[in-house]
Amino acid sequence: MLRKFPYEEFPLVELPDDNIVDIYSPRCDQVATGRPAEHSLQKDESKIIEEALANPIGTERLDRIVKAGMKIVIAVDDITRSTRTELMLPLVLKQLKQAKIKDEDISIFIALGTHRQMTEQEIRLKYTQEVAENHQVINPDWRVNEDYRTVGKSSDGFEIKVYKAILEADFVIGLGQTSPHMYAGFGGGGKIINPGCSEEQTIGQMHWLSHTVPANERFGIRDNKVRWLIDDIAIKSGLKFILNEVPAEYGRIAMAFAGEPIKTHQAACKFAGKLFTVKVKRTDIVIADSYPADIDFWQSIKALYSAHFAVKKGGTLIFVTPCPEGVSSQHPEIIEIGYKTGHRQIENLVAEGKLSKVVAANLWVGNEILQNNTVCFVTRGISKKDIKAMGFQWAANPADALKAALKKHGKDAKISVLCGASKIICQV
Repeated sequence: MLRKFPYEEFPLVELPDDNIVDIYSPRCDQVATGRPAEHSLQKDESKIIEEALANPIGTERLDRIVKAGMKIVIAVDDITRSTRTELMLPLVLKQLKQAKIKDEDISIFIALGTHRQMTEQEIRLKYTQEVAENHQVINPDWRVNEDYRTVGKSSDGFEIKVYKAILEADFVIGLGQTSPHMYAGFGGGGKIINPGCSEEQTIGQMHWLSHTVPANERFGIRDNKVRWLIDDIAIKSGLKFILNEVPAEYGRIAMAFAGEPIKTHQAACKFAGKLFTVKVKRTDIVIADSYPADIDFWQSIKALYSAHFAVKKGGTLIFVTPCPEGVSSQHPEIIEIGYKTGHRQIENLVAEGKLSKVVAANLWVGNEILQNNTVCFVTRGISKKDIKAMGFQWAANPADALKAALKKHGKDAKISVLCGASKIICQV
């Protein structure tokens, strides 16, 4: 059979039919509508969002709990997320207008965490031209430490620092997406505050905590130590209301949830878990793409992490990802240190103050992947030299990668395919 990737720059690859065990993809459309996954959702996506806002969880409607004169900050996902903010944001603003909130009292905060700042063009596309022209859009630089203020201490005892605009607001709203996440179990919810609006050290504490929680107690599981810390920081920082969408295939929305941050996110995760969990058989070779988490490797590693659960010990994972912005514009030390660096060495670098906890957490999960598997990259955005420096193999195209894997594992090696692996929870 021929396998087509969701990226035009990568050619089709022919897979031997007798070797294929299965082709896996998120069950989004099938779970939400009862129809096969190849059919797109028929329900109007704006209606899905409107229904969520009209029936909030654990609180009154947004237009009934905000008051005229309040200073409102809406924290929104950045360009690295596929969150449909161009639909969500105008509908939230509509409710605020119904509550007599003036445009000048509403700020849009781009929850970048330690990601790069967005361009003006990206802002207009992601949040709409009308929003960009009529509201203050805060596009923070995470390296400017003086823009962050102390909230207090976390339940773990470290100092929490969050961007000043969040703490100065009378009411904070978070717009995000609930989907699988390698550190927190699921994205969305209070993650819009930490890491989204937090200072690097606060972000690092959350990311680094993840290495103390085994993957089978964290990935695709809402209630874990990392998420509890996220919730604690979000509530202490003033997050009052969230709107989260759960994505379907082809960039569509399967469902939306709105209301009180923790209860709403719990409901969103319950729904998302059903959509994204697929039962897999481990195979010698796994071919996975990272769509839609593919702007750089800092994002696409989420797909790689999910896919590695489907590979047999000693197997090969062929990873197809464009990464047009390379490895990470904000964390280039990943290339220098590499994912072959062992866990003990990573811990030592953190203890000696030579490595930030944000990057350490990323290296930790990458090393988990490489401990038992070979990873072969097919990408246009990262050089062969940098791929090898990070500890991975490189192939010019999917066909060459598959040929090398079959040579290694034998002509009868079993193959599985993960489509859009960043949105899959592999249940073996």
